[in-house]
Amino acid sequence: MDFNATIDLIIKDLDEAREIIDDLKKYPGVPVLQVELAKSKCKSAGEVIALLKSLRDNMPVLITPPPVEKKEESKKKPEKASESAIIADKFSYLSNRFNEQLGSMKSDEDISDILKTKPLTNLSEAIGVNDKFQFIREIFDGNKDAYIQAISRLDHAESLKDARAVIMSYTGDSNENEAVKQLLDLVKRKLPSNE
Repeated sequence: MDFNATIDLIIKDLDEAREIIDDLKKYPGVPVLQVELAKSKCKSAGEVIALLKSLRDNMPVLITPPPVEKKEESKKKPEKASESAIIADKFSYLSNRFNEQLGSMKSDEDISDILKTKPLTNLSEAIGVNDKFQFIREIFDGNKDAYIQAISRLDHAESLKDARAVIMSYTGDSNENEAVKQLLDLVKRKLPSNE
């Protein structure tokens, strides 16, 4: 039985199942909502199967035939070796599927690079939870209130020089700390680029 005939048979069976389910309404105690739900499920299953049939008919053939072995090589191999071969070996020619090709493609820009260049409007929204705790611990010596005050001041800073002065007021002159560099990068994204 070919694919299309099988699909037609399944659709016919689903239509008959819908009719049988519809007859259940005649019996007392059968919830009408359940009957309608079952009919709906049969109908949607039939539509999906019909869609598969139409997609299969319209789909271009992407599968290339397996490579033909030379007759000399097939004579050299004993029959038991071909029987014990892994089934996956028979389908190894399908390894260049579309999703595998997409997965192997490398993009020039990583998503983190794109996010790092995106301008910010509000520092408190741009700082993630982990970074927030890191900043509080490493820059503000565990003082959450100092962190909140500093971020507010940084949001209102007019220039990178003012922002750097705010950060250095909490760290001293040490800007070698990785957390300080990270916070400065965020501030640079918030401020206009003409500085």
